[in-house]
Amino acid sequence: MQEAAAQEKSEQAEKSERLCPNCGADLRGPYCHACGQPTRSFIRALPGLIREIAGETLYYDSRMWRTLTTLLFKPGQLSREYVFGKRARYTPPVRLYLVCSILAFLLIGLVINTANVTPWTAQFEDSATEQDSSNPAPPSAPSISFGEGNWDAETNPVEIAWLSEGGNAWINQQVQRIADNSTEVQRNPARLLRTAAGMLPQTMFVLLPLFAMLVGLFYLFSGRYYIEHLLLQVHNHSFLFLILIALYLIASLRSSITDAGISGGGLMAGSLTLLSILIWIWIPVYLWMSLKRFYAQGWLMTTSKFLILAWSYSILLTFGLVAIVLLGLWTL
Repeated sequence: MQEAAAQEKSEQAEKSERLCPNCGADLRGPYCHACGQPTRSFIRALPGLIREIAGETLYYDSRMWRTLTTLLFKPGQLSREYVFGKRARYTPPVRLYLVCSILAFLLIGLVINTANVTPWTAQFEDSATEQDSSNPAPPSAPSISFGEGNWDAETNPVEIAWLSEGGNAWINQQVQRIADNSTEVQRNPARLLRTAAGMLPQTMFVLLPLFAMLVGLFYLFSGRYYIEHLLLQVHNHSFLFLILIALYLIASLRSSITDAGISGGGLMAGSLTLLSILIWIWIPVYLWMSLKRFYAQGWLMTTSKFLILAWSYSILLTFGLVAIVLLGLWTL
């Protein structure tokens, strides 16, 4: 009787091991076909858990290094591979973009936070001291031009004909707010820089799909979907973020070598300068080659579209930076 009960209990335990503990479905592999939960459990001895985590980490690292090598030295190839279905060997595009952009924006924030930005008021005070050392004039708020003269809430306000009186009043209140904050920026320009730097990720998040849409218009008859144009720009922007980091590291290393005054430092600094120049040359060449390889059009057509797209992107980026500055002044 006891042997039969023990055997039945063993059979039930074996059967339960073949069932998904989450949804109860029959297990047919390392993942449940019904809910997707993995069959392996992290409730195990610590040495085995460490070995598994280390194995997965090394796997992702190898995939990341393969992705970075292709991204940096084979323009457009990573996007082509992904479109043609060769995805398992590379890091997913969104994850790659997030990693590269986070590192780049952290670097920008670090540079701004550690930079010694001289208050603009000091320049005004020095100029005023030279003119009248006994009674220097305080810095005046920067003027905002509108119409035929400087903006003023009373004498020369912003007036839009199709807006209501309340709408025009609200706009003039915001202009007044920007003018007031501009005075604070004179005293502490680093505050505006930090505020603007904090808006860069959101700005790029908006500019990237807009530029991909513009690229799609230029390749309207290429037979590609919008997501494919967006994929190429995600990879190209990831490349630009990495190049930005590399240029900063090279500049920092060159500065450290020059300041240290070590033997042969001039030759090393010159080599780093040459490397920076080559990287700057590689940027437009890379972007041009990415269009050529991904869309497989002729040299003349690709060059023409590249020049127009580069000019369009510079305008789009300029508008984005101006918007950041205005929003920074408004939210300061």
